[in-house]
Amino acid sequence: MWRWPCAWLAASATLALGLNGCAWTLIQAADATGSVIQAGYAIAANYSSPTFVNGKPADVRQVCIEVNQNVSVGDFVPALQLALDRRGIRSDVYNPGTSPAACEARLVYNAAIDYGRRSFSDETIQYLSIIDLTLIQNGRILVTARYQTGGLNTDRFSSASTKLNGLIERMVVDQTDFARQPLRTIQASQVN
Repeated sequence: MWRWPCAWLAASATLALGLNGCAWTLIQAADATGSVIQAGYAIAANYSSPTFVNGKPADVRQVCIEVNQNVSVGDFVPALQLALDRRGIRSDVYNPGTSPAACEARLVYNAAIDYGRRSFSDETIQYLSIIDLTLIQNGRILVTARYQTGGLNTDRFSSASTKLNGLIERMVVDQTDFARQPLRTIQASQVN
């Protein structure tokens, strides 16, 4: 009579020891997977790509940005100016209806904010969910670009600066290379 419970106990102990090793392996695998996912989110947060761009990159050196009073993101315009500056393009800001006469091109924008939670967090935060940029020269639209969250969009919590850099680099020709070109020519002629 005691043999049956003893055999059951021995089988249970063997099974429990075997599962502990499996369980530990599964826990380690889940932990590693979580680390890879978190690293992917961290990397994606530093990159952004436009949903679409209509037109080819415009070759401009100076842009006037029309302030949109409806966009309530405090760092939007400074981030936009910084993105243009990184491409070697000077920018000035003006109020609607007061466009300076000397503008080579005008940049108008619109943006929408949404709220969401990051993975593994209960805190709700605001993020830019839609950005529309339109570059206009002499009454003609040169290029438009849009960023819009949707699907997985691991970059939705990226900063305004990251999202705007992704748009601007596809909208305008990088002028920093052209600014350096004459310097290279002078140096090459001095060597000869």
